[in-house]
Amino acid sequence: MGEIQVDYLANKMADGGNLLEISRSGGRFVDDEISAGIHKGVENHNQFKIVGSVHGDWAQDVAQKAVAGILPSLPEIKAVVTQGGDGYGAAQAFKAAGRPTPTIIMGNRQDELAWWKEQKDANGYETMSVSIAPGVSTLAFWVAQMILDGQEVPHDLVVPFLQIDQDNLEENLANTEEGGVANVEYSLDDAKAVVAGK
Repeated sequence: MGEIQVDYLANKMADGGNLLEISRSGGRFVDDEISAGIHKGVENHNQFKIVGSVHGDWAQDVAQKAVAGILPSLPEIKAVVTQGGDGYGAAQAFKAAGRPTPTIIMGNRQDELAWWKEQKDANGYETMSVSIAPGVSTLAFWVAQMILDGQEVPHDLVVPFLQIDQDNLEENLANTEEGGVANVEYSLDDAKAVVAGK
């Protein structure tokens, strides 16, 4: 998920720029993997530089406070890369500081998508949103069924991400309940594709 964010930014900002990373404290495997992906993405696109990192803990209020605390010491920020769910808080911190709003990668939460839509309508703001959908449990159900059916399933599977962009923002926002997270339910065919490594 981390590399996806930096790849997106590289396609939008050929000249690169300074990045602020919002991560989650605690050293959980998924947090470490997302952060490692962001750093690998920066290695692959060395026009970007991470100039600050804070813990947002997947909470808007925590992210807002952490970003507000570090902003005075940072140079111009071109983009904010996140672990998901921190985007709205980051946007509020930049606004309160009177600094230009950078490209903030969102995490598929309804409040983030609603803020993005407001900005898109007001001034053409562009970003993307990416996260593992809560519906991954439906994928797990189908994989479990395959195992119970005696099929060979690899021990490690790469779970698909739900990515939202400029073109499908409105559709995803309309299908995401207030206070919720954008979601997708996976089919047996989706599970077969994941097991096959597609």
